[in-house]
Amino acid sequence: GLVDVEGALARARGAGVKAVVAVGGSIQSSGGALAAARRHSGFVFPGVGVHPADALKVGVEEAAAFVSSHASEAVAIGEIGLDYAYGFAKPQEVRERMRALFSALLGVAEESSLPVSVHSRSAYSDTLKLLRGRDLPGAVFHWYDGPLHTLREILDEGYYVSATPAAAYSKGHRAVVSEAPLERMLVETDSPVQLRGESRMSEPADVLLTVREVALIKGLKPDEVARVSTRNAEHLFRLPPV
Repeated sequence: GLVDVEGALARARGAGVKAVVAVGGSIQSSGGALAAARRHSGFVFPGVGVHPADALKVGVEEAAAFVSSHASEAVAIGEIGLDYAYGFAKPQEVRERMRALFSALLGVAEESSLPVSVHSRSAYSDTLKLLRGRDLPGAVFHWYDGPLHTLREILDEGYYVSATPAAAYSKGHRAVVSEAPLERMLVETDSPVQLRGESRMSEPADVLLTVREVALIKGLKPDEVARVSTRNAEHLFRLPPV
């Protein structure tokens, strides 16, 4: 997680960020998102989830129980999903475990009527199949950089995709940003991840980098990208208007 959460949130406010949706990828980081939201009510909104990277580190029932117990505090269940690109995910039994975890957490989202933040890599058809089987208020495919034919399926289901600072350099992600309508896009930073060409990790204020790159790719003004993506986030996560 971020080393200096309070400093990062102060810098985000200073940069003009109006709200932060902080998602968790483990029991520990979900707890951090919940704690930050309690400290910054009305500015930080938490998501709780267990990422497929943790599929072998936590029991399916334990993960579902944790997420379920905190769903009432959250605006989303996430980050959850499937990732078959990991080295440890080559065996079928590991992929089955990932699917069991994802399915259990989708069940919590359905019971809680919460949208989901989805991580999907090299597992698009299985991810969509499991999502389609659920009655969910919404979903966002975080940092989607997969095939464009799958993007069309994602959009046909009414789901969103999110853009990250990788829009500056990732060919696959740039193609998605170009193809997806702005009305179906969110902007984010995947904080904290290494920023390409910089010696620091991303933080929430860097959403301005994402906005700028999306605007460049789409030939729009950054203000328009910020306005529409904010409206989309308010709609998906049912946030109070900022």
